[in-house]
Amino acid sequence: MPAPAIDDSQHGAERMQWDHYRDATDCVGDGFFVLGPALQLVEVNLTLCQMFGRRPQELIGRSPLEFIAESSRSRIRGLIQRVGDTDVQQSVCEGVRGDGTIFPILVRTVIHRNRRGDRESLVGFVTDLTEIVQAEQALAASERELRAILDNMQDTYFRTNASGAIVRASRSMQRLLGYAPEEVIGRNLEEFYFAPEGRAKFLADLKANGGAVVNHEVRLRHRLGHEVWVSANVHFYQDEQGRIAGVEGTARDITDLRRAREELRLAAHVFRAASEAIVVTDSQLVVLSVNPAFVEIFGVVAEQAAGRSLFSFVAVQGEAAGAEAVRLALATRGQWSGEVWSRRHDGSVFPCWLSLSAVRDDGGAVAHAVAIMSDMTERKASMARIEFLAHHDPLTTLPNRLLLRDRVEQAISRCARAGTMVALLFIDLDSFKRVNDTLGHATGDLVLREVARRLASAVRDTDTVSRYGGDEFVVVLTDLSDAMRVPEIAQKLVQAVQAPIRLPAGEIFVRCSVGASLYPFDGGDFETLLQRADTAMYVAKRAEGSSGLAAKHTGGERLP
Repeated sequence: MPAPAIDDSQHGAERMQWDHYRDATDCVGDGFFVLGPALQLVEVNLTLCQMFGRRPQELIGRSPLEFIAESSRSRIRGLIQRVGDTDVQQSVCEGVRGDGTIFPILVRTVIHRNRRGDRESLVGFVTDLTEIVQAEQALAASERELRAILDNMQDTYFRTNASGAIVRASRSMQRLLGYAPEEVIGRNLEEFYFAPEGRAKFLADLKANGGAVVNHEVRLRHRLGHEVWVSANVHFYQDEQGRIAGVEGTARDITDLRRAREELRLAAHVFRAASEAIVVTDSQLVVLSVNPAFVEIFGVVAEQAAGRSLFSFVAVQGEAAGAEAVRLALATRGQWSGEVWSRRHDGSVFPCWLSLSAVRDDGGAVAHAVAIMSDMTERKASMARIEFLAHHDPLTTLPNRLLLRDRVEQAISRCARAGTMVALLFIDLDSFKRVNDTLGHATGDLVLREVARRLASAVRDTDTVSRYGGDEFVVVLTDLSDAMRVPEIAQKLVQAVQAPIRLPAGEIFVRCSVGASLYPFDGGDFETLLQRADTAMYVAKRAEGSSGLAAKHTGGERLP
């Protein structure tokens, strides 16, 4: 609604009234203004000018919205538009001083009416809320600070009456057990014990110690159901007549402390019971203590080990330089691990895996180090065995398919550079199934091992004999300069295989078929050469039939 219209005669009369009251309005503590018909300021007092840091001529004739912060203009605009709906309105908003600073204000508007009740003018009062807001902020900050102190107190205060009902509790009860103080008031303290016997022991200790206990450890139940270990300092308090009125005291959460103590106890047990040698040193890696496993492994008692350098028991690759590298890694990264050689008291050496970890002080400097040494003798033997089995046939100990491929690929690369040849001889034992069926698999295994031994003995050390699978073998002849040697070597292998095999059950005769392929004539890669040799072997087997000696060594038309 627009501001009330004020005619010239009314305005003149009001001017006389404002002049009459000007001295009074200039002395009030609030800012004062009058809005004209165009919703412009027509009167302002000295307090308002000082409040906004402006001269009267900077305010008169201008809209009051010009001196209100952008965020508050909509509220003031609404206040002005509602003129006429109610005689008195007010709103908290932000004003803008002449220097551009923003400050909080309270604006109140009043409709001035004549004796007939007609609206004659619109006046307003402005209160600077800066000091009030600052005081509220200071009070809020003080309250937050006090609340933070109370909320972050480590100990929780509590008091009960004679029947055990809680009558007081500090805010930290929320942190301790998950309850707000008002949630525990009136409840009996025994409700919060994790086990009934905890309450009974507490009361018994309290009475046995003259009505006071210090550092009494007991389990309480958290609101979520889990246990909370607390250390309580509690005493009886008395009323004015000297009668026991209840208990009061403080409780501190020691759940983490008890867990740390348990971990320390377990760590000590591990130190004593570990199968690996464990050594605790100072910052210079001088031995301070050793565990029983160290004494057993190294043959040095704890008293003899203390005071000696860790490097008197282990040798790092590079000796002095290696030891310095270990110290540097410990200082910078906080750990070092690697394979070293260790020396026992009797002078024998053995491979060992050393793991070093730094223990730092509060300043971050290395204060101690923990060394764990594991004897790798059996592990290295096992790893070597695993590595061997990964590339060899477990029955005959010959290279398996994986190692065969690798050997052939290396031989091809080498011969390609030297201009020589590689031959693959695919050997299949004829009717070997009858040996297993008639004499048993144990005898069959003996035969396979003997055939493998004979084939390996019939070729050079630089050649490879592989058990390809079942009763099939592959022989790789490398660095050949004369292809005519292939049939000769094939015949030699056939003769080695067909010689009588003497076993506890008697003599056994084994026959075989052989097929050959030749690099680079029959192929340039392992798969092709193997397929050609396999095909040639089956050609030879069909040519000889299923019985009798089948010793063919064909590799295609190119093989002489």
